[in-house]
Order: sequence, then structure tokens, then C-alpha cells
Amino acid sequence: MRLLSLDISNFRVIKSTRLVFPDRVIGVIGPNGAGKSSIIEAIAWALYGNQVARTGKDEIKSSFAGRTEKCEVNLAFSIGEEKYRVLRRLSGATDRAEVELYRGDSSESVGISETKDYISQLLGMDWRGFLTSFLARQQELNALTDLQPSRRKDHLAGMLGIERLDKAIQKVKLDGRLFSEKVTFLQRQLDLEPQLKKAITELTDRLAEAKDREEKQANLAQAAQAEHKAIAESFGILQEERTRSLQLTASLQAQEKTVANMKQQQAGLQQEKEKLEALQRPMAEARERLKDYDAVVRKVEDFKEARSRAALIEGLQRQSRETQQENEQVKRDLAASRENLAVLEKSMAGIPPDIAGKSAESRQALEQARDEYSDLKAQRDSLQKETEKLTEQLEAIDELGPDSVCDRCLRPLGEDLPEICAHFQKELSQLAGEAAGADKKLKAMLERGRLFKLETEKLEKKQKAGSELSIKAEAARSDVSRNEERTKGLEVKLADIAERLGKIDTSAFDEKAFRQASERLEAMEADRLQVSQMEGSLGRLPAVIDSMTELDHNLMQAAAEMETTREALAELDFDVARFQQLKDEFERTQTDWEKARTEHLRAVKESELTQKELEGKQEQLKGFEKAAGELEENRSALYYAEKLGGLFSEYRTRLISSIRPTLASLSSQLMSEMTNGKYSMIELDDKYNLRVLDYGEYFEVERFSGGEKDLANLCLRLAISQALTDSAGLQRSFIILDEVFGSQDSERRDLIIKALGNLKAKFPQVFLITHIEELKNKVEDLIEVRPTAAGWSEVIVNGIAG
Repeated sequence: MRLLSLDISNFRVIKSTRLVFPDRVIGVIGPNGAGKSSIIEAIAWALYGNQVARTGKDEIKSSFAGRTEKCEVNLAFSIGEEKYRVLRRLSGATDRAEVELYRGDSSESVGISETKDYISQLLGMDWRGFLTSFLARQQELNALTDLQPSRRKDHLAGMLGIERLDKAIQKVKLDGRLFSEKVTFLQRQLDLEPQLKKAITELTDRLAEAKDREEKQANLAQAAQAEHKAIAESFGILQEERTRSLQLTASLQAQEKTVANMKQQQAGLQQEKEKLEALQRPMAEARERLKDYDAVVRKVEDFKEARSRAALIEGLQRQSRETQQENEQVKRDLAASRENLAVLEKSMAGIPPDIAGKSAESRQALEQARDEYSDLKAQRDSLQKETEKLTEQLEAIDELGPDSVCDRCLRPLGEDLPEICAHFQKELSQLAGEAAGADKKLKAMLERGRLFKLETEKLEKKQKAGSELSIKAEAARSDVSRNEERTKGLEVKLADIAERLGKIDTSAFDEKAFRQASERLEAMEADRLQVSQMEGSLGRLPAVIDSMTELDHNLMQAAAEMETTREALAELDFDVARFQQLKDEFERTQTDWEKARTEHLRAVKESELTQKELEGKQEQLKGFEKAAGELEENRSALYYAEKLGGLFSEYRTRLISSIRPTLASLSSQLMSEMTNGKYSMIELDDKYNLRVLDYGEYFEVERFSGGEKDLANLCLRLAISQALTDSAGLQRSFIILDEVFGSQDSERRDLIIKALGNLKAKFPQVFLITHIEELKNKVEDLIEVRPTAAGWSEVIVNGIAG
């Protein structure tokens, strides 16, 4: 099968294009998402319809197409010498599907189902087989080796069409098992007919016996229930007494535990009381040591004040020295500022006060001179052009003579020629005089302008110098003012420091006495803390005494309640032995009653089951005659199913034994060409593992680099396509490779493209779908797909928009 041409209208992102396919290596190149695959999908959709689309019907038609516009694909192809054309479209507002197939100029089929069957029969494959035979994608190549062996074998079997044969074999085997099971079942049924009649007789007798047992067990269950009811009344009364006894016993145990806890609390409170009373003596001793605490505190505070005064005096004296030094430096800066200001004011006296006005007037005069010069220059240029024009006219008149034509009235000059030439000469002389006068004025004006420019620059320079001197003088005045203010401020600060020093008490500070007083105060603070803690503890003594009194009262009350509980328990006088005896009787009669009731129910159930079994056997006996006819039919079907299964299995064995060597041979030839002879042999083992010969030894494909692994998978995939097209009777066909160059370097890509070109005997048309731009110059024909700002993609064939 060879593709001839493809016309697309409003299919996915392709608005409109026409492609003609020669027998060459054709590159379909463009960025990801541009619509390269849409061209290939259009081919498959034209042949097989919506079932090959990745999306629903509503996404096949372009989103930018109008409601009444058609989505249409027209594919022309040939098989052998016959040419075919299939036209598929979505029409109208409802996108109604239409398809028509032509052989030559004659219509072969119209309608979806009819065309589908015709295409499948014509190509020898359904849509899945078509995609497997003609289209190879990168993810499919990876699956050939990345899958587990068992899954890889199933994957290849599906690609080669063996999967469909396996399904047929499984279906035949399943039918055979069903027939076999049914024959066995029916035969067993017929073999059981004598036993079935005997069983019916036995079931009739057993049903009568079961009815007798049912009546007997009903009487026994009734008697056991009456006996259990009598025992249950007495046992209920004794159970209530036991419950009361258990409650009193539990209450007595709780009261005993409460009394024990109260006694333990009583002992703890007594210990706490004694411990608190023992604190009274050391607290009195500590208070004695704290008698002069306030005097010691005042003494330490006095020492701290004296130390602060000494530190203040030292700080003020240091501040006075620093301020005096700063004041002397400021006075020096003030003298320098005054001297600088005097120099600047002297320099400013040499600049006229109206320098700015004079500079502006000079600049204005210069601009006016420039304007006058420009006007005069324009007049001089005009005179020059007029002179040149008159000269050209005079030369033209001289050359043509009396036949010259007047440029105003368009009449020949004739006899007026001498007079006219004299007039032109006069005008030229007049223009030359005016031009000479203009040149003289221009020269004078240029000199005047030069003088104006020198004067303007001189004045502007003085103006700029005056501005700079004014700014500097203002800064110098600010420095003088600032330094004067700083001097005044520093002198005030010095007077303030001297005044503060005169007011401070200068008595000496005794460091040793201060340290002794501080140590004594620290010891007294420890005594104060101890006294505070002991006072807090002794504050609990009244509460402890009150708690002891209350606990004594509660203990007497709890003892009385415990005695009352003992008396109630003695009065109840519960007999444990009697309770256990009656309990045993109760449980025995209950067990007897349950057993009798269970036996009665079992007897009833046995009667019901026997009755149902008897009815089933009787019904089964009626169906034996029908089963005999079914047995003969299923025996015949089983024979033919076993025969067909054997033929299918034998065919599958022969097919697999021939396809593996064929695939290995085809893959090896391709691998050798694509690696320039580096790897020349590929084999498939019985688990369909791909192995490559390297230095005389076969290795699993995982041993090699990612690019070599992908290349081996590509060779195997091409071999599969070749085998499938051969089996379909399509000796010369096309192949589409979708993004298979991702892991290959530039040199390996060149080898692959060269090898694909060498496959033209089998694949005259090779389509390479890729986003790799550098392959543009490697392919024989180039189809570029580029997105546009309008939302659809443009198709460019060999540089020309399709």
C-alpha cells in the first residue's frame, strides 16, 4: 500500500492543506503540540473512522470551523496497480458522518459499516492491525524491552496478530470443556436412574419414621420446660438474697478501707503539728538577729549615695575637659571660616552686579546674528540655483539653435534666438553681481557672529564664576554663623558643669566600710527570708488542729456505720451452699429443656428435608428421558471442538516457530545498516527477550546505552511492520515513525535516515514525525507544521505553504 495524496479541511488544528506523497523519506517536523500527528491521524481516520481517534467525535472537527463548515479528509492510495480514494467527512450542524470509497473513478462503497468492512478486507487487517503495521511510536518501542518477559511475549503476540489466534484457541478449548462437562454430567445422571428409584422408596420409609420422632420429641420438650419453670421460681428468690449479700459485703469492705485511710491521715496531721510547733524557737532567734535591720539598710543606702556622688563628680570633670578642648577647636575653625569669607567677598567685588543681564543680551544678539546669517545664506543658495538653471537653459539653446522651445509658451524661438541669448547673458551677469554682494555680506556677518560668540562666552564664564563664588560665600557665612553658635553653646555648657560641681558634696567615699555593711545586710536578708518562710508554715498550725478535730469526729461516725453494716449482713444469713445446689439444678433443667427443644426442631427439620428430597428425586426421575437426547448432541459437539482445537494449536506452533527467526533476521539487517556494521546480529529467545551480538557473544539489550537500546527496539519494530505487511499481501508499503530520535546523537540519526532510505524496496515511503529541527536538512522531502496566531496550524511543504 502506497499513499498518493491527502487533502484536509478543518481536521483538528489543520485548517486546510493538500499533500502529495512521493516515494521518499519524508520529514514531518514542528514544535510539540503544533499538529504533526494530526496529519497521520487524518490518514487513519479517513480509512477507519472515529475508532482510531484519540478523542471523541466532537473534538475531531476543528474548533475554529463554523457550524455549517465541513470537516473533510480525502485520501488517495494504491495497492499494486489499483488506485483507490476514500472520502470521509462530518457535515452539517450535527456533524453527520459520511464516507465513500472509490476504485479508480468508480464508487465501491457508501456508508460507514460497508466501507469499514471493505477497507478491512482490502488491506487484510482491522484498524488495530493497521496502526501496528504502519505506525511506530517511541513509547511503543520502549515497551518492547521494558515489559516483563511474560507481558512482553503477550505484547508482541498482540502486535503480530497471534493474540487473536490465541483468543480463538482459548474459545475453542473453553467450548470443549463446557461440552465435556455437560456430557459427563448427563451420563452420570442417566447412570443413577436405578439408584434414584431405590432412593425414592427409602425416602418414603424414612419420612414416616421422621414424623414419629417429631411427635415424640415434642412431648419430651414440653415436660422438660415444665420442670425447668418450677426450679426457676425458687432460684430467682435465692438470687435476690445473694445480690443483697454481695452488696452488703462490698459496702463493708469499702467502709473498712475508709476507716484505715482516716487513721493514716490522723497520724500524718499529728506529725505535721509537731513539726510546725518545733519552728517557733528558731523563728524567735532569727527575729532577735534582725532588731537593727532598718539601721543597717539606711547605712548601706548612705554608702551607695556617696559612691554615686563620687562617680558623678568624676564624670562632670571629664566632661568639662572634653568640652574645653572642643571649644578651642571650634574657635580655630571660626577664625579660618572668617578668613575664607573675606577672600571670597574680595573676589566677588571684581564681578559686575548686572553680569546676568549683560550675558543674556549678548546671547540674544548672537542668536539674532545666526538667524540673519541663515536667511542670507538661503538667499545666496537661491541665487546659485537660479544661475545654474539659466546656464543650463542657455547651453541647451546654443546646442539646438532656432529649433529650441520656450519653456513658458512652448513655441520655437526662431529669429528671436539672438535677442533671447542676450537677455539670458544679462540675467546671468545680474545674478553674478547679486551673488558677489551676498558673499561679501556673508563674510562680514560671519566675522560679526564670531565676535558676538567670543563676547557671549566671556560673559557667561564670568557669570558662572560669580555664581560659584556666591555659593561658596554663602557656605562660608553659614560656617561662620554655625561656629559662632557652637562657641556660645560650649561656653554655656562649661558654665553649667562648673555650677553643678559646686553644688555636689565632695566628702570621701569609704569602699571598705561599704563592703562590710553590704555583707552584714546580705546575712540579715537570709534571716528575713527564713523568718518569712517559718511564719508562712506556722500559719497552717490552726488549720491542722481544726483538721485533726474534724477527722476524729468523722472517724467515730465511720466506725458506727461499719458496725451497722456488719449487723445487717449477719441478719441476712445467706446460705452459699444452698444457693450453689439450687443453681446447679436450675442449669441442669435449663440444659435438658434446650436439648429437648433442639431435638424437636431437628426432627421437624429432618421431616421437611426428607419431604423436599423425595419431591426432588421424583422430579429428577421425570427429566431422565430429556437428558438422554441432550447427551447425544453434546457428544457430537465435543468431538468437533477437540478436532478444531488441535488444528488451531498446530497452526499456532508452526506460525511462532517461523516468525521469531524472520523477525530476528530482518532486525539484524536493519541494525547492521544503522550502526555502520558495529552490531550485525539480533536474536529473539523463546521468551522474546531482545539480544544483540557484541564481540562474538549475545547480550541482553539492557546492557547497552539508552540510544543503542532504542535503536535495537526500532529495528525490531520495523521488522514487525515488514512481517505484518507481508502477511497482509502488501509487498510495498509505507511506514510512519513517531518521535523515535529522542535518545540518538547526530551521527546515529544520519545512519538511521540512511538505512531507512535503503529500505525503499520494502518501504518506498518513510514518514519521520519529530520536533528535532536539525533533521530538516537530512530528509528528502520536508513537511513543516507551524502554529499560527489565529489558532490553527500552517502546513509548509519544502518551503511552500500547502
